[in-house]
Amino acid sequence: MALVATAKQFRASQCRVRTFSISLDSSAIRGVERIDQITPVADQWPQVGTLSARTGDIPVFSLAGLLGLPEADTDGSQLLLLDTPNGPIGVQVNHSSQGSVVAPADFVRMPAVVRSPNFSGVVRTENALLPWLDLDSIFTGQPRDVPAALAWRHQVSATAKNRLMVIPLTGSPGERAWTVGLPAAAVAELVEANSVIAVPGTPKFVAGVMSWQNRVIGVMDLFAWLGLQPLETAKSLIAVVASPGSPEPIGLLVPRGVRLLKLPIPNQASERTFPGDAERIVMPVEVGDQTIALVDLAHLLK
Repeated sequence: MALVATAKQFRASQCRVRTFSISLDSSAIRGVERIDQITPVADQWPQVGTLSARTGDIPVFSLAGLLGLPEADTDGSQLLLLDTPNGPIGVQVNHSSQGSVVAPADFVRMPAVVRSPNFSGVVRTENALLPWLDLDSIFTGQPRDVPAALAWRHQVSATAKNRLMVIPLTGSPGERAWTVGLPAAAVAELVEANSVIAVPGTPKFVAGVMSWQNRVIGVMDLFAWLGLQPLETAKSLIAVVASPGSPEPIGLLVPRGVRLLKLPIPNQASERTFPGDAERIVMPVEVGDQTIALVDLAHLLK
């Protein structure tokens, strides 16, 4: 298989696996076969069958299954033959397209916060971002080395100093309001959440990846990460934050209705129990008519 991470350019094929659009190295594809040519096997998920070849039977897998997705009634209408470190295999996909040339600048490392075991890179196209499937990682457990993005340094605006971004939670009627607090100095920008691309096989609190200022950043659902009810992407914003110890910005999916609170302000430690994962907040404090849970940004990459 070609070492795309060090090549001047390579060709990437686009595939659809259930609802996900992904890319993989076209040089790994040795052919496309009819799906009705396989001999089915039962109770061996994610293997779904075998394909007879001159060199012997080739195992056929559901690509969705290899990515850790649950078994489904229909898992693909096309069969790709791939060269892998363990030999040739067949994979079922819902759709595939011919490869297109990818320049080095459009092939970047998957953001660390996405925590993806099988997608070590991202391919940027004119229309979208495509998670890049690392076949080496699937079959050998050794991901390829993909060039990292340039280091990023957050510049704090004067208006953000001594401000706290307060994010509302939905609580029980009549209950004292809970909110979540982020230091405004750590927030680079609030942007719309209409261009987040999901990555298969990631933790539930990972929303995906997105383009921001000519970079690819990972996006987390802040509420899901805090152990709360996940947010709806279409109804949310993304706070691009600088997390302590992270060389790259991180996108946090937050609800609309955030506001800034000028500091200092009278407060006292709260004895209330945070309704989510208390290990991911610094502490709750009582401020006016609300309880603010201060997010531990240093915990985002743990």
